[in-house]
Amino acid sequence: MLSRGHLSPTQQKVILAVIFVFLLSLWLLRTIYIPIFVSYFLAFLLNPVVRWFEKRGFGRLGPIFLMLVLLFALLTSFAVMMVPKIFVQVRELLARLPQLMDVLSVRFGPVSQRYLGNDVFTQWKEVLPTMVPESAHFPVMSGILESVLNGTARAISAVLTVLMIPILTFYILKDYYVLNEKLMLLVPRRYVPEVKEVMRRLSIVLGGLIRGQFLVCAILSAYYTVALTAVSVEMSLLLGILSGFLNLVPFVGPLTSLGLTIFLTVLGGGHLTQCVSVLGVYLVANLLDNTLLTPRIVGRQMGISPLTIILALL
Repeated sequence: MLSRGHLSPTQQKVILAVIFVFLLSLWLLRTIYIPIFVSYFLAFLLNPVVRWFEKRGFGRLGPIFLMLVLLFALLTSFAVMMVPKIFVQVRELLARLPQLMDVLSVRFGPVSQRYLGNDVFTQWKEVLPTMVPESAHFPVMSGILESVLNGTARAISAVLTVLMIPILTFYILKDYYVLNEKLMLLVPRRYVPEVKEVMRRLSIVLGGLIRGQFLVCAILSAYYTVALTAVSVEMSLLLGILSGFLNLVPFVGPLTSLGLTIFLTVLGGGHLTQCVSVLGVYLVANLLDNTLLTPRIVGRQMGISPLTIILALL
């Protein structure tokens, strides 16, 4: 007789087999699952805003439709206006990689030769042209564009998948609580209260953290882009977005983005005053993030006081 809560070896094997089949189906049917998961994730993030409007008498359908229209209009505008510039700046960055390897080889080549027996930076300089050929900096993007122009079935399928996301998100948000109750039917009855409590806490803590961090990263990306453009840093759009989202990695992310920006500034012929200006941009961003953005935005989303967040960051 097994004690309550314990599974027999046969039950464990069945559960492992079910998990394996589920993961295998995720891989084989990923083109179907991906828009569903993305839509549910968006619904998870947007539901608190919808609930806020619902409590004030606006219902669910109107706020859902308005938010999705604004969200996807914003994403479409960003894709049309900014994505081409980002790809151009990525190509400029890739074109500078051999020059970057030359600088690293001069500085650290002797150390690499001494401890590793060869100059790894020179080797990377020789390998880079084969990895990123000059005529095809973006083989994936060029393939997609070629597919779109040729009207292939894969391109049409990709477009339809993208168009399905806002539609699925709308209906998931509309029936958000009903769907969650249906999902609870998959849970053994004796575990339902515990699972509901865990899901409630996840919705508050994890959902608040994701929403807050994403908003902070978006604000910092805009700040970095504008500030780096103001101090005449090349590739400011790419570096600004990269720096904003590297902020997700504490300490290492900001230091990495600062080092990369200063290095590329020097590589592009930047003078000492410009490097000091870049350092000032990142110091101001760090100050704003630690004392204003993260405590106010993330703390409010998670229900934690700004003072607690500031003390935790210290």
